[in-house]
Amino acid sequence: MFRILTRQEKTIILREFNKWGIFNYLQDKVLAVKECENSKYLFLIPSVLENFIFYPCTCYGGLPIGNLHKKKFLPSITFFDVVAKYSNNFLYVIVNSNGEKLILYGRDVFGNSIEYASPGIEENSIILILSESKELLGVGRARFS
Repeated sequence: MFRILTRQEKTIILREFNKWGIFNYLQDKVLAVKECENSKYLFLIPSVLENFIFYPCTCYGGLPIGNLHKKKFLPSITFFDVVAKYSNNFLYVIVNSNGEKLILYGRDVFGNSIEYASPGIEENSIILILSESKELLGVGRARFS
């Protein structure tokens, strides 16, 4: 069953949205939490489903954008897809077709596969890996600055 976010949960989520630069995009969107056993799943609900999502018989609806675990937000790959589409405040690299194949098979991306790297990438920072057509391929962590 879905429910509205508590004040504490909303603060955690909005801080994360602000960190990734999508605070203004998601400001007018409906967010709902679905609790299952020990997990809290966060969903981004379209405005069309806003009236129906909070009924007791509703199982799923919307876009799953992450989990709330204790006082932390653990984003999903769909969250990063929203970031890649609607934000311009994130660290990213653009890889060529050879780099896309490496990501597809779960391998590391090497320097010769990177077409462009955004400035300001530090060691151990989280980066988004984009294709040449700016589609999200995955999320990674930088080994070098």
